[in-house]
Amino acid sequence: MKGNKRNIIYLMLGQFISVFGGAILRFALSLFVLDVTGRADVFATVLAISSVPVLFAPIGGAIADRFDRKILMVLMDVANAIIAALLFLVVGTSESILGIGILIFILAIVGSFDTPVVGASIPLLVEEHELEKINGLSNGILQLSNVVAPIIGGIFYGLMGAKLLVASSIVFFVIAAIVESFLKIPFEKRERTTGTVMEILTADLKDGFKEVKNNQVIFKSIVIAAAINFVLTSFFIVGLPIILRMTLRVNDTMYGIGMGVFSLSSIVGAILAGPLTKNLKFNNFYRVFTYSGIILVITNILLSMTSASIGFMVVLIMEIIIGMMLSAISIYLISLVQKITPKANLGKVMATIIAVAQCAVPLGQLVMGLVFRNTTTNVFLPLLMISVFVLLISFVCFMMFRETKESDLKFQVQVSHLLKFIGYLVFVGYLAAKDSSDSSFNKHSRGVA
Repeated sequence: MKGNKRNIIYLMLGQFISVFGGAILRFALSLFVLDVTGRADVFATVLAISSVPVLFAPIGGAIADRFDRKILMVLMDVANAIIAALLFLVVGTSESILGIGILIFILAIVGSFDTPVVGASIPLLVEEHELEKINGLSNGILQLSNVVAPIIGGIFYGLMGAKLLVASSIVFFVIAAIVESFLKIPFEKRERTTGTVMEILTADLKDGFKEVKNNQVIFKSIVIAAAINFVLTSFFIVGLPIILRMTLRVNDTMYGIGMGVFSLSSIVGAILAGPLTKNLKFNNFYRVFTYSGIILVITNILLSMTSASIGFMVVLIMEIIIGMMLSAISIYLISLVQKITPKANLGKVMATIIAVAQCAVPLGQLVMGLVFRNTTTNVFLPLLMISVFVLLISFVCFMMFRETKESDLKFQVQVSHLLKFIGYLVFVGYLAAKDSSDSSFNKHSRGVA
């Protein structure tokens, strides 16, 4: 038992350091791109490119089920350090924007493997009854790193510049790899399967898609999650930085605070997940999106009527409320998926769910870039369009789930748990994007929102 506790500490510490380094890197690069170009569409395009590799997540899941997960984690952070070193050389050159786009794409491919590898490792280190607690702890620790990094990045960006902040991320990735090298994760070799490596991985991927496809509740949830990722996730990744930097014109420190508050609210939401979600059912789950739409409408009205300083506070409150809601309905589903999925298939199933839900993110980012393209001081129309879309999704969610019954569930689990499935997908949408781009570029590209 002591050995498992030690391994959990190594895992959490390694991930905290790695994500912190990634958040510093994402912050520096996103702010650099936004400041250099001053164009929402270019900014959004770079972010969209960085989100595409999330579709590689099922491959990462299949690999996680076939190879030693400790070695995979170490290799990923070593790769992150190497790519960050190349970014250090690129930043500030005449071709820096193009170079950043290419390297961020490669970096995001590496980052897309991280979630399924870590998610598949936790059940091997803790007892089943501790899964929810450890998953909540893991989420809280990772979110904490994403809170602290933008704030620190905002303070030092003006003093050090983007180049030195990128250099600091290299150090964090190397330290994370060293910490993770002390992990001892049980690894059972799968029975040797005939065929090439690609044939074996392809078969594993098909199994993952089958597991997801066969449950209609999960399928419908993914549809709703994709729609939410298209709007809300993309808004926090593209729209929020533009509102903070170009509309409210906040300084570097305030920008860092604004980008970190969403993660802070995620921590609070995770802590309060139980009381916040106890009354959720399929037939009232649409209210989560109704409330989000109403909050965006109120935010929009207040931004058009108040000064920049008050507007900044309004944006922070909006982030806190929506962030808490999305986080609260995410925690239990992670544990649910881990419980109902055979350990041999856990990596690819989680990866498949994430990848399917994320397909809408890059497209949403491009659309957000167009919506905010001409944004200066007035964001009334862009926010109005987003609010209407969220309320429309609420209506669609109501129509899709109003007839859903407990008997429709494949695994005979509590309705409240599977309801959180949509929330999990939306939140993972945000994380994988934020981690992949959020004001970002997948786990190791830019800051948080």
